[in-house]
Formats: sequence, C-alpha cells, structure tokens
Amino acid sequence: MRAIVLGARTCLVALVITGLIGLPTMGASSLPLATVVSAQSALLANADAVPGADVYFDDDLVTQPGGSLRLAVGASQVYLLENSEAVLRQEQGKIEAKMYRGTLGFSTAAPDNLAVETPFGVVRGADGSHVLGQISLLASAKTTEEKIEVTSYQGTLVVVDGAGVSQSIGEGQSYIGTMASDAGGGGGKDAKVQGVGSSGTNWKHVVEVAIPILLVAGGGIALYVKGAESCAQPNCTSVR
Repeated sequence: MRAIVLGARTCLVALVITGLIGLPTMGASSLPLATVVSAQSALLANADAVPGADVYFDDDLVTQPGGSLRLAVGASQVYLLENSEAVLRQEQGKIEAKMYRGTLGFSTAAPDNLAVETPFGVVRGADGSHVLGQISLLASAKTTEEKIEVTSYQGTLVVVDGAGVSQSIGEGQSYIGTMASDAGGGGGKDAKVQGVGSSGTNWKHVVEVAIPILLVAGGGIALYVKGAESCAQPNCTSVR
C-alpha cells in the first residue's frame, strides 16, 4: 500500500514540474506583440480594430478599401494601407510581420528586432541604423506574374530569399522584383521565380526617390510614418 502511495506522489510531483516548465513558454506566447494606435476600416482577428487593442501572435490584420491600420510594436511601428493583410509573429525575440497582400510600411530604430516576411524573401534593415521602408505586393489580374516593390525612405534595406541570396535597396531607392507563378495562379511556396542571378528574382531599379518631394507629393505611408514617430499612443490625434 505504501508503495502505491509513494508511486502516486511521484507521478503528481512529475506532473507539477512538467506544468511549471511549460509555463514560461505559454506565458511568452500569450503576451501581446503590438498595440493598435489607429485604425480605419480595419479588422483585427476578424473583429473591428480599435485603438488600444492588443495584437497577439498570428492575429489576422486586414484593411478594407479605403482603410488603414497603424501598430506600435515596442518602439517600432508597422503600417498597413488599404486592401492589405498580414500577421505578426515572434521568434527568438524578433518580431516578424508576414505579408499576404497589399502594402505595408515599417519604421524602426532597432532593425535587428523587426523584419517583414514576403513571398520573395525577408525584408529587414541592412545594419543597425534607423530604417523607414515600404513594401507592396503587386499582383496582375491579367497574368500569373507577381511583383514586389520595396522602397527605402531612410537607411538601407535588404531582401534575403530562401537561398540566402540578398538584394540591397539603398536610402532613396525603389526596386521592383518579378516572380512568375505557376499557370494555375497563386504565389507563395508554389511560385516559380524568373530572372537573373542565383536567387531567380529579377530585380529592377525603378526610381531614385527624392525623399522630401515624394513625401509631400505622394501623401503616402512615408509621410504618415514621419509624422507618427513622435505620436505612438492610442489616443494621439496629431496624425490624421
């Protein structure tokens, strides 16, 4: 009888220890990765996104026509323009935004802690300097060809594909990469790339960006980021 009691106690202790070991991992995955700063016609985890809402691992981030979504990711910021979709993930302390469609911008003074995953590769800062960039996934309704446009408004960006081959985008530059999909349509893991180099992606330097002129005339995400960097709280109203 005593042996049975001791055996039961041993099993109970083992279960408790196992549960305690799993707690740090569970706690880390349940922590929010970002906070909604502003939202217009945007969804967070299939519900209306509102300022102050927490964003967790793999929550769907979707902007509808005319919509926008701005997130504070620690000291960094991530932006989605209209008709965009992405999720946030975390691995080894680094936040990664995974893009599915649309346009995403990001601003960070710690590029080692923030990256953007796309069907063409991972976009991140090339060094430890502050970076401000914008990425657009461009799909053609007439062909199976997919394109990506990467623009650096500040700092140097680098796109690293699955084979480890990289393409740098210097400050004030914009590049378009081309990827031809299978005849059945769709990109992602099953997409085939065309072009030159061992990466297979055809990169074309499309424009030298005159930053001050582009920011004012374009009215795009870079101006939004520039004005928002000092206004990252959910109740901030200085950026519209």
